[in-house]
Amino acid sequence: MSGAQGTDHDCTQFSLIVLKIIKHQFIFTQSFLLTLSYFPMKKLILLIPLFSLLFARGDKPSWVDKRPNNPGYYHGLGVVPVTGATQEYTQRAKDAALNDIAQQIMVSIDASQMSKISEKLGDLKEEFESAVRTSTKADLEGVEAVDTWEGDGQYWVYHRLNIEEYKRIQAEKLRKATALGLDFYSKAKSAEKNNSLSDALQLYVQALSAVEKFINETMEVQYGAGKIFLTNEIFSSIQSLLNQVELKAKNPKIDAQVGKPLRTPLEVIVTNTATTQPVPNFPVKYAFIRGSGDIVPNSKSDKSGIAATQIAKVIGTEKLQLVKAEANVAGMMGENASPLLVMLAKSFTGPDARFTMNVVSLTIMFETEEMLLGNKLKLPRIEPLLKNSLSSSGFTFVDDPAKANMVVSIKSNGRDGGEYQGLYSVYVDANISVLDLNSGEEVYKTSFNNVKGVSINYDKAGMKAYDEIAVSLQKKVIPKILESLKK
Repeated sequence: MSGAQGTDHDCTQFSLIVLKIIKHQFIFTQSFLLTLSYFPMKKLILLIPLFSLLFARGDKPSWVDKRPNNPGYYHGLGVVPVTGATQEYTQRAKDAALNDIAQQIMVSIDASQMSKISEKLGDLKEEFESAVRTSTKADLEGVEAVDTWEGDGQYWVYHRLNIEEYKRIQAEKLRKATALGLDFYSKAKSAEKNNSLSDALQLYVQALSAVEKFINETMEVQYGAGKIFLTNEIFSSIQSLLNQVELKAKNPKIDAQVGKPLRTPLEVIVTNTATTQPVPNFPVKYAFIRGSGDIVPNSKSDKSGIAATQIAKVIGTEKLQLVKAEANVAGMMGENASPLLVMLAKSFTGPDARFTMNVVSLTIMFETEEMLLGNKLKLPRIEPLLKNSLSSSGFTFVDDPAKANMVVSIKSNGRDGGEYQGLYSVYVDANISVLDLNSGEEVYKTSFNNVKGVSINYDKAGMKAYDEIAVSLQKKVIPKILESLKK
């Protein structure tokens, strides 16, 4: 009995050794062989399954060195460095393998159809092709996980996809997508005949959404008395309707002031040029193309064809600022639209209108008291620096508080720091604050304490201390003051 227990104990100990070697991917070394010599043959026979696992773990599969070339499959290989958590690097390798398969499918896509869309997107071509690749990867079904291998600090994954099975699945999806897309297309044509332009556009966009995963296909279908290429017809119908729409700024020139909301909304009139009728429920998006501000970016036209937005605050200090209103095709696709569908929306050319804003800058009044040893400085040191920076940012200055939007208060004094061996010291304290006269709120405040200057007399020592403050003003304080004024 004790002999059997001893055997079990020995086997358990040796199992732990072998598993440790497996875990750390050790190759047989002299120390390992030495370990084997201590175990009788009968005991070693019991551990054959563990040896099999060890050898299987160490062998590099042939597909690592030579890519599989079975013509009946798309082969996907992914390799990543073994870094981070196991779950993370294994997922990265899997994603790389799926991307590999998606790229091969992309190569087989109708190049002429892809080229037509890519040309429309211009500089966004690469982004579009990336979106197509992502959509293809997300739509992969039937992928087989063939093998994995870890070694030499790398983790490899091998997936494959049966080409015929993939084509069968895609053919069925294409059939359903074509039927759904054709149904939306037919409804859009009916809405168009009834002069319901917004409804027609929305239905065309739904048709596009139905076929987006097969945008590379021309989709020849029976419609009416003849045949049409559905994908092409959807694109051309959307563009044709957008060409019929006109956006016109109702109030194209507007006065505004930095830091304040716009008193009147920005309004565009949306018109169907084919019928001269207003277009209700048409999505419009707004954005600054020069200047900046807090603007409500999206709106829809009302029953009178008027789409309006508000600017809660003008932030930019440019005297001439521009806001662009344009058709929001992506807005018709909903919040959950895929990246590919959003990219396709960018391929369309829509109507737009512009607003010119004549912006009056904020007016600032200075209250300055810069002192040295109890005497007012003849030439202030802090105020000129602040004025120069604010002026270059578009702000203007007034002396009348009734005309000011902001008050910048500067209070400073240099005090005697003593004399030692013919050198005089001055310590300067300064307080700077910015008050918004409209709200009564102090929007910024800072202080400098015990800033030291040393020179051959008190005047020069004081100037040196003020110069030290000036350096800090330029680097830290002025940017924060500008930021506070624009909030």
